[in-house]
Amino acid sequence: MFICCKTKPKKDNKSQKNGSTAANSDAESLKHSKCEEEIHKEPFQEIGNKSQQTEKVKKLQEIQNKVNRIKTYRNQGNINLSIEIEKSFVTSLIEQDLPTTYFVEYRWAVNYTKFLERIIQEVPQTINNDKLLTEENAEKEQVIIKSEKDSQLLPGLQPDRHYVLLNEYSWIFIHLLYGGGPTIMINLETQVMSPDIFNDGQTNVTLHTANPSKISFEPIIEISKQEIQLLEDQDKSTNQRQISQKTNSIKIQPKPYELPYVGLNNPKYYCYMNSALQCLLSIKELNNCLLKQQKQQNKKFTKAYQDILKLVQNSIPGSAISVDKLQNMCLNKFKYSQQQDAHEFLLYLLSEIQEELVGKKKYQKEEFPNAQQAWDVYKSRNSDIITDLFAGQIASKSHCSQCQEISEGFDPIIDLNLPLFKKSIPREIKLYDCLQNYFKEEQINDVWKCDKCQFVNKSVLRKIQITQTPKYLILHLKRFTQNPKSQKIIDEVKYPEILDIKEFCEETVEYTKYALKGVISHMGQLNGGHYVAYAQRQNQWYHFDDNIVTKDKNNQHLSDKGAYIILYEQQ
Repeated sequence: MFICCKTKPKKDNKSQKNGSTAANSDAESLKHSKCEEEIHKEPFQEIGNKSQQTEKVKKLQEIQNKVNRIKTYRNQGNINLSIEIEKSFVTSLIEQDLPTTYFVEYRWAVNYTKFLERIIQEVPQTINNDKLLTEENAEKEQVIIKSEKDSQLLPGLQPDRHYVLLNEYSWIFIHLLYGGGPTIMINLETQVMSPDIFNDGQTNVTLHTANPSKISFEPIIEISKQEIQLLEDQDKSTNQRQISQKTNSIKIQPKPYELPYVGLNNPKYYCYMNSALQCLLSIKELNNCLLKQQKQQNKKFTKAYQDILKLVQNSIPGSAISVDKLQNMCLNKFKYSQQQDAHEFLLYLLSEIQEELVGKKKYQKEEFPNAQQAWDVYKSRNSDIITDLFAGQIASKSHCSQCQEISEGFDPIIDLNLPLFKKSIPREIKLYDCLQNYFKEEQINDVWKCDKCQFVNKSVLRKIQITQTPKYLILHLKRFTQNPKSQKIIDEVKYPEILDIKEFCEETVEYTKYALKGVISHMGQLNGGHYVAYAQRQNQWYHFDDNIVTKDKNNQHLSDKGAYIILYEQQ
């Protein structure tokens, strides 16, 4: 699963008990503390603007929080959960499109892979990168090199034989969790000779070739006898401080690519699909991740979306393409001769892709002692891009009238469905008021048995709060109602460009501010209407009306009266 690319995957769902102690010794804890203090001393690459700096601070804090939780679960003896969380998180870090410029000694990486896949029980020792350095550099805490031929390294080191390369966040995570070192980093601050090549005079670092040390996405990695023998041979040669094999060039991952603005043809009643797709096409993380997925016959929705991405990539800005393959795939669910719902299609497409990525799984309803453990379990079971970008969590808090205690239940969410209230005279509604109404405390007239005192309440006071905020927040305005009769609520809903949902979150939730990312609008009535979308391409807002795409010069995306789905991006 982790860094070894030469091994074959196999399936093995058997869980093994971890026989070694999970708690670190005092000495190791001191090492970890020292490593934590040095987060900001790592030689990070330059960041161009304030938003990127903010994103980096958030990511570093997320890494530190994840390390703390893994250590806590280990100390509590909950080894299986700690490994599931660790495997899911390090996988997500490795998948990010960042330069792979941090060294990890190869045999340590192999053992780490085997530990995460439960092939071995022992918790990995501290990282031993000193094996890659000459004697005079092995005791340093940090080594910055310019190429794989740098004199600080042992001569003749080879990738995927003596070391693997990680990106910055992956290295920070394992370094904080396991300690050791030294930190060995390639300095890429060199003059760019062409759009494709960095040249430091000694080695070429290409932007368009994948790093051979990339993670394998299959569930299990098997270490062959031949590879173990290779590792033993490597140890002997490393101890002698002489390695004579010829080296390869160091390679990094391509930078995320921004899609051009392209229209989508509508042969019948597919405006609901086109508007939803245009909003998804504005999410770079989603597009870059799915483009990297290997094509497989059983991943038909993922493949269909990949095909759309490639069509858009190769299209002239302002032109239009057909998405007939996806349209035909959805005929059983969405009839082409009928009006369909953009919100229903959006969730359908995301759920189908997610199921293809993680598999169809059913879990019994579980109770958790706190929101964080409930979220950790959910994330460990759904380590996919849809969860990473769109999933959040809410807590439902019920107040017992007998014992006065509060019982909590936790549920993942992909969107929030905000009711609108029909008035005799159409009037302006504020999105913030819709949120306040959704999250208000309510008296529910339903029989409920308290988990703590077993008292049966005939009614219950209940309140919901957000305990985990998603990267992308999907807000669905429930304009179409069935009671007391089928109708569309046409009242205008005013939505802000910057939204803060702090009031509706638990106090421990840190990131509550969002910026507008996309809008799907519905014009017309219940049984006859049309969908359009507003979304961004290359920091410019566009109005997408099927095959016609125009720049939103008048900022109509901030005040569309038919707003139906509003997409926000976390800041």
